[in-house]
This record gives sequence, C-alpha cells and structure tokens, in this order.
Amino acid sequence: MILIAHRGDPRHALENTLHSFRQAAARGAGAVEMDLRRRPDGDWVVFHDPLPKVVPGPVLEFSEALAFCRRRQLEAYLDVKDPRGEASLARLIRSSRWMDHTTLLAGGLPTLRRWRRIFPRQPLFWVTGFREPVTPRKIVQARRLRLTGFVSYRRWVTRASVERVHRAGLQLFVWTVRTAADLKRFARTGVDGMMSEVWPPPRSI
Repeated sequence: MILIAHRGDPRHALENTLHSFRQAAARGAGAVEMDLRRRPDGDWVVFHDPLPKVVPGPVLEFSEALAFCRRRQLEAYLDVKDPRGEASLARLIRSSRWMDHTTLLAGGLPTLRRWRRIFPRQPLFWVTGFREPVTPRKIVQARRLRLTGFVSYRRWVTRASVERVHRAGLQLFVWTVRTAADLKRFARTGVDGMMSEVWPPPRSI
C-alpha cells in the first residue's frame, strides 16, 4: 500500500506549493498528489479550484513541481482538473525525465478516454466524486479503457468494495484521509493507496 501526500502537507504549509511538498517529504512522504489547472495563456499550474481572473499570489508552475519531484525522488500523482489542453500537458510530462514515476488521475469518461489515447500504457486512475461509488458498471468501463484503477471518496470505501475492484484486476485508492485512526481503518480494508494528510504517518499501519 502506498501513502500519497494529498496536495503535499496542507497541515504545515499552503497546499499545492513547493513548500507543502517539501514538508511532506521531510515527514516521510514518498509520493505527492497535486491538482493541475490550465491558465488562459496555456501554461499548466498547480492549483485546485478554477483559476480566478486575478490569482492572489504566485502560483506554482507544473513543470517546476515535476522537476522538484524528480530531484527529491517523489512519485508524482497528477489530478488533472481541466478537460482541455491534454496535448500540451503530455509534452511537459514526456520532457520531464520523470514520466516513469508519474501517475495520471482524472474524472469523467471523455477525459479518461483522451488520456488513454495519448498514453496507452501510463498509469491512469478514475477519480470518482463525493456522490459516486464505484459501481459494477464503472468497473466494466474501467476495464475496457485499461485503467489502472479508481480513486474513491472515503465514504464509499469498504472491504467489500475493495475486494470487488480487486476481483476485476484493478486497484482502489481512497481520498482523503485526515486522521491516524482512518489511516489504520482503511489499511484494514486492503486499499492499494491512500491520499493522506497525516504526516508523519503512524508507524503501526
């Protein structure tokens, strides 16, 4: 099971910043998740919400974030929020020299289909929403697209749901884990990974 620092370490630094990723790495993270948005000028940046016309303060460039992951040997999980401009983002990933340590996350079948065409063999996860359990239909669709698995909201993650996904040959990650007790609880379900905000994690997981 892999623990992934959700937006870095938002308890100790502003999320989706280099400082947040540094804090997570210093507290034991070997992987970080970041949210990606495309600016009107076409550049990709690390930001969760839709970009306002005037962004308060500097925003981290995606290329800089991925270069940081390469320098610090951190696995990069990229939650692509904008369903446009995939080709330009793919060029950045290919040129990063960190493509073999990069996993893509996206929501919605059209976006997932486009990414699978661009990257036929890259790890690719379907992020389901707050109200979206991983249904048998979604599992069939994921298999057809040759996805790696799902990132499911914690409300829907149980031992039974994990086993159902595993039987299909897919992986299941849970988001977002914010307490040590939940880290231990979800570890018992057999999930393959957790988007965690608990750094450092308890040793007993």
